[in-house]
Amino acid sequence: MTIPKRLYEAMDSLTVNHEWGGVNEMPEEILAPDDWRLQEIMKFRKGLKLREPRRIKEAEWRIKQYFHKHNINNPFAQAYILRKIGTKQATILKITGLSKPEYYSHVGVLFRNTGNYGQLRVTDVEVVLTQEKLYDLLEETHEKNFG
Repeated sequence: MTIPKRLYEAMDSLTVNHEWGGVNEMPEEILAPDDWRLQEIMKFRKGLKLREPRRIKEAEWRIKQYFHKHNINNPFAQAYILRKIGTKQATILKITGLSKPEYYSHVGVLFRNTGNYGQLRVTDVEVVLTQEKLYDLLEETHEKNFG
């Protein structure tokens, strides 16, 4: 996504005029409610919030396509890979279509007492999958007899 020109101008104005506060200050704390810069920032935030459900659906679809492209069709192998890279359990279940009991009995048991709980959101999973060494993950997956 590109930054809208007006938002860029608003943020640049805050920097040039030294109106930006500390790193922990929000624009709402600094700018008047009728300031055009605050209105541009709020409009951008609203747009992000409205686009979020679509971004999630698209990320889920691309993850499924990624598995299909690499011929990883077994949902347990998919779940193992997703869990290995730190994906949230709810996301794993949604992408793979596994139930909680299926997940726990085949994949979750392999990660007990690891202290490594998944925190990645679905939009982050896609990026991590493309950066990971897939063949290393696949080798581990085959060792677990997922197919």
